[in-house]
Amino acid sequence: MSLVELSNPYLTSFASGLLYGLVACTATCLPYLASYIAGTGADFRRGFFTTLTFNSGRVIAYTLIGAAIGLFSGLLHFFADPATFSVFQAYSTVAFSVVTILIGAILLYKNRKPSCNCNLPPLNPKSFPVNNSKIQFLRQFDVGAFTLGLSRGLVLCPPLIAFLLYSIPFASPLDSVLFAALFGIGTAISPMLLIGSVTGWLLNKADLLRRYIALAGAFIIILLGISTLISSILSLT
Repeated sequence: MSLVELSNPYLTSFASGLLYGLVACTATCLPYLASYIAGTGADFRRGFFTTLTFNSGRVIAYTLIGAAIGLFSGLLHFFADPATFSVFQAYSTVAFSVVTILIGAILLYKNRKPSCNCNLPPLNPKSFPVNNSKIQFLRQFDVGAFTLGLSRGLVLCPPLIAFLLYSIPFASPLDSVLFAALFGIGTAISPMLLIGSVTGWLLNKADLLRRYIALAGAFIIILLGISTLISSILSLT
C-alpha cells in the first residue's frame, strides 16, 4: 500500500497523534507535567498555558525529528534497526532525565528562597526605551515547561517513527515535516490540557499549603528524573 492510497495522509498523521495522545501520551507525560505545575504554584489559567507550552516543546521536537528523517535518507536505516533505535532511545531518555532533574532542582531552589519584602518604589515603564510587550512576553513564557516538553519529545515516539518510515518512499521531505508536526499537534490535543488546568485550579485552592505543595512538586520532579535516569542507564548495560 502506498501513501497515495491513504484517503488523506495528513489527516491520518493528525488522527494517529490524537489517538496516541489519548491512549499513551497523557499517561507518560502527565506525572512530569503535573509535578511541574505544582512546583510553579500555578492556578487554572497558568496551568493551562504551562501545559500548552510543554506541548509546544514536544511538537517542535517531533517536527525536528520529521525534518531530520525527511532530509537525511541515511537515517532510514538507523531508525529502522531495532538495536540502534533502542540505543538512541536510551541516550535520549538519559538527556531527558538530566533536564528533568535540573528543572526540579531550580524549582526547589526558587521555592526555598525567601521572598524579598523590600519597599522599593515601582518602576515607571515609560522611563525605559524598550518594547514593554516583548518584556511581558518573555516574563510569561515558561522556559522550564518548554524545555521539559522539548526534551521529552526528543525521546522517539515509536508510532511517529513508524509512520514517517512508512511514508519516506512516497513523501517529500516537506511532507515528513508536516506529518510529524500534525502528529505532534494531535498528541497535544489530549486530556493533558484539561488535566493540567484542573491541577493548577485545585492546587491554587490550598493557599495555606501552596508553598509546601510547590516544594513537594519540585521534589517529585527530581525523583521522577532520578528514577528515569536509573532505568535508562540500566537499559544501556
